[in-house]
Amino acid sequence: MKNIKILSVLLVLGVLLASCEKEQKKEWNKLYGYSNEDIIGSYSFSNITDAFDGLTESTYCHICEDAQIVISGGSGSTIEFKVNCPSDNFNKTFEGLPRLTDDDFLINMTDPSSRPIYELTVYVYKNGEGKIRLHGFARRVFYSGTTEEYKINYYFDVIKN
Repeated sequence: MKNIKILSVLLVLGVLLASCEKEQKKEWNKLYGYSNEDIIGSYSFSNITDAFDGLTESTYCHICEDAQIVISGGSGSTIEFKVNCPSDNFNKTFEGLPRLTDDDFLINMTDPSSRPIYELTVYVYKNGEGKIRLHGFARRVFYSGTTEEYKINYYFDVIKN
């Protein structure tokens, strides 16, 4: 009987200790409501080990570990966002407003005037040290007449220098 009581106490203690484990803090958090001043600058590869988890390199999916991003201010509240992926021979500049809403954490830009059409989707992150990280892709959308044929994505994960 004494062994059962001791075992019960140990089990309760084990459950309490397991449930009191500290929650791991995320290093990078989405930066809602970023300003142009937050993102303007030059960026290089983040070296974050799981940045491209779930992606497999293919004809339509390029992982640009050598990506170089330069963001500069334009006129008014517009920006110029330059993406350069030397190993994939991809270089594109987007110009315009970086986000759709004031509380957004995304950069969404497009260049519909050219064929192929180019699109940009980027998540903006900030860590506790105040560093800015951009994770996203630039995309070429190819058409046959008015029908979309295929897309080629160039993924990058960069930190502001």
